[in-house]
Amino acid sequence: MNISRKNMTYIALGVVVLGVAWYFFMGRTSEIDTITTDSAMPTSEAQTTFLLLAAQLEPISFNPKIINDPRFLQLQDIHTSIVPEAEGRTDPFAPLSGVTSTP
Repeated sequence: MNISRKNMTYIALGVVVLGVAWYFFMGRTSEIDTITTDSAMPTSEAQTTFLLLAAQLEPISFNPKIINDPRFLQLQDIHTSIVPEAEGRTDPFAPLSGVTSTP
């Protein structure tokens, strides 16, 4: 059984890739902080995952001074009213009345 140098390189590369993948997915321990709540503990894995991801979000800040800015106060509402239109046919794919189709 003679393995060529090319095949041996592919096998070695595959082993290295599998080793790196195993290290990243199985070998490292999680460093995510746990979340403590006053309510009941999460009942499913999806709830736990959601709580862990929500804990990683940074709080949103809003500066309310923008509301008093003269540029903001000069903004105007330019909405366009929507005119109601007549409804179409109840079945748009039904044949038209009074029209015969010729094959």
